[in-house]
Amino acid sequence: MLAGLRSHEDIFRYWKSLRQRGRLPARADLDPAAIKRRLPTISLIDVLEPHPDNLANSFRQRLAGTDLFSAYGGEITGKTLDGIYTAPEADYWAEALTFVVEQRKPNVGLHSMAWRGAKGLSLFWLRLPLASDGVNVDMILGHDALIGKIDMMQSGVRSAS
Repeated sequence: MLAGLRSHEDIFRYWKSLRQRGRLPARADLDPAAIKRRLPTISLIDVLEPHPDNLANSFRQRLAGTDLFSAYGGEITGKTLDGIYTAPEADYWAEALTFVVEQRKPNVGLHSMAWRGAKGLSLFWLRLPLASDGVNVDMILGHDALIGKIDMMQSGVRSAS
């Protein structure tokens, strides 16, 4: 868990360094080389509605690092939350992500992967707002520290078009 906290701190510090005069950073501001060590557990989530109202189909996984492919046991990029999770988990994530959009602030938590049958695996997650115009959140930068045992060892970073 301590390693997960340190990696979250790295990502948070990087995100904070991109903010200028109270404006949120945009996806275009991100330099993958600056967070190279963390890329396997980085994700980008599209915000499909300006007011998501805790609805799972208001968010789509744009990019998922290689360790996330392994943790989820398959491809999650290009899918909305309700296409990735069971209904209770989709609701959990929709609420957590709606907070990021509406409050324009980071959010953090711990979530069990037991819903996937991976009882020994949890995500210590961090979600950070991104805004093309510096104000309205249209994408979310995610970082997940995997805690426990990963059942399926597959890899591949894929981006939804």
